Amino acid sequence: MKTIENAPFRIDWLSRIAKRLTAACFITLAAAVVAQPASSPSYRIPLDTLNNGIAEMSSASYKLASSVGDSSFTARLTPLSSALAPGFWHAVIGATQGCVLDVDGNGVISATADGLMILRAMLGLSDTAVTQGATVNGAPRTTWAQIAPYVHLAALNIDGSGNANAATDGVLLLRAMFGLTGSAVTSGITTRTWADIRTYLNTQCGGSFQ
Repeated sequence: MKTIENAPFRIDWLSRIAKRLTAACFITLAAAVVAQPASSPSYRIPLDTLNNGIAEMSSASYKLASSVGDSSFTARLTPLSSALAPGFWHAVIGATQGCVLDVDGNGVISATADGLMILRAMLGLSDTAVTQGATVNGAPRTTWAQIAPYVHLAALNIDGSGNANAATDGVLLLRAMFGLTGSAVTSGITTRTWADIRTYLNTQCGGSFQ
C-alpha cells in the first residue's frame, strides 16, 4: 500500500524534474543560437564590427576585411557586380591597388613633383633618388617611405600594354600633366587615342584632364 500511496508523489516529482531539464536545455540552445553569427554557405557577418563600423564580410567571390581612411586605394572595379569607393585599405581581397597620381598628397597633380617622382619610380629608383628636388613644401608626404605606398606601378599601365614603362606610360603621363592634349600626348608612344588615355586617367587615377 505504501508504494501505491507514494506513486502520485513520485510521478509529480519526476514531472517537475523533466520540466526543469527541458527549460535548461531550451535556455542553453537559445544562448548558443544568439552567440553564433548570421551565416549561410555564401555570406557571413560576424557579431563584432571592425574599425569604423565596417563589418567583415565574405563570400566565394568577395571578401572585405578593412577600414576606411586610405585615399591611396582608389575606386577600381573588383568583382563584376561590385565597386569599391575610395577610402579602403589594401586588405581587400580580389582587388588591385588603385592608380594614384597625387602621390605627395597635397591635392595637386603636378608634373614637376608627382609626375617626376612616378617616372623615377618607373625607372626602378627608390629612396632619395625618387624624392630629391621633386618634393613640395607643405605636402603631407615628402619622404620615400611616405610616398612609396602610393606608387602603384601596375595601375600606371596607361597604354594598356600590360606593364608600366617609363618610356611609354611615363612619357604619356608627363605630357598629360604638362597640359598637352590629343596627339601631342600619344604621338610616337601608342596607338591608343587621347580620349582613351584621358578616360583612364580621369576615371581610374583621380585626374581631371580636359
